[in-house]
Amino acid sequence: MRTDAEHYPTTRLQKLTPLTDLLDSHRSRLHEEVERVYEETRTAICSYLLHLGVPAAQAQEVTQDVYLRLYQTLRKGQGIENLRAWLFRVAHHQGVKVRSREKSFRMIDPDWNRFLQPAAESPERQLLDRERMKRIVKAMGELSPQQRNCLYLRSEGLRYREIAEVMGISLSTVNEFLRRGVTRLAEAVHE
Repeated sequence: MRTDAEHYPTTRLQKLTPLTDLLDSHRSRLHEEVERVYEETRTAICSYLLHLGVPAAQAQEVTQDVYLRLYQTLRKGQGIENLRAWLFRVAHHQGVKVRSREKSFRMIDPDWNRFLQPAAESPERQLLDRERMKRIVKAMGELSPQQRNCLYLRSEGLRYREIAEVMGISLSTVNEFLRRGVTRLAEAVHE
């Protein structure tokens, strides 16, 4: 009776070993790349999910699911043309699914204070800045959810085309939502 080593010539076994090493090396590089992207973008993705109204605990889970899906997509060899837009689009769709399963939908206001300038030097300037921020927050509350989402995604650096892809709407609709939103916020600032 022949053993496996005798049945398969050594050269065939030696050819399989480099292939296995190559696959392991590819998986390792892919894992490192997804980890790097995760570190760079997870805060923005999770913040967007919170903005969509996904509860905090679930937003963390959905964020992890987004990066798991990224890994799986890349592992299958599928190309992603615009990674940032792809991540937000997946997060948007996952967030909408989670939110639709929730019985109570509650929009969580994003931290718009991150757009404020550094603290003013005088108490009068601080008071004026707080009053202006109150008007802006009130105006944000008066915008439609689509306008808020467009503004939020734009504040994250996405282009109009990318926002249209994420939200599943036309480019002209994104343009109109942003125009109306910015106009309303500008009016609030100058009230």
